[in-house]
Amino acid sequence: MRAIELDDLIDQLEDALAESRRVPFSGLLLVNEERLLRLIDHLRVAIPEEQKRARRIVQEQERLIAEAQARVQQVLEERGLLEAVEGERARLLQQAEQESAQIRAGADSYARQVLEEIDERLAKLTTSVRNGLAALGGAPREQRSPQSLAGDRA
Repeated sequence: MRAIELDDLIDQLEDALAESRRVPFSGLLLVNEERLLRLIDHLRVAIPEEQKRARRIVQEQERLIAEAQARVQQVLEERGLLEAVEGERARLLQQAEQESAQIRAGADSYARQVLEEIDERLAKLTTSVRNGLAALGGAPREQRSPQSLAGDRA
């Protein structure tokens, strides 16, 4: 049997369906069963051949890519570029670690500053509450730290 392209067979199948007659008042087609079965048989034969061809092409591509990668590696090693790239990579990693440490230190400093401001505001608020209670004539139950007052609420 001559090698028939898969695309040609699909085109022939579409042509066979396009040439078929429609059954009036329905979506059905009257098809030439013998012609369609023959095309399906040809498709069954052609598909495995296409798969084999595709496999050969993929294997050839993989072989060419492996050769190219080996050649690139060889050229890099010959010119000493690989060592230079490794040195640059190490330098960049060290620089990134230093910048990371600086960012962490800045974040810690900012967090400490915010917490100190909150502590000051809470101390002022506690003083205002105590002064308000005293002004209303009720002496505070007892002088307690803000931590012990928070424990009473829990």
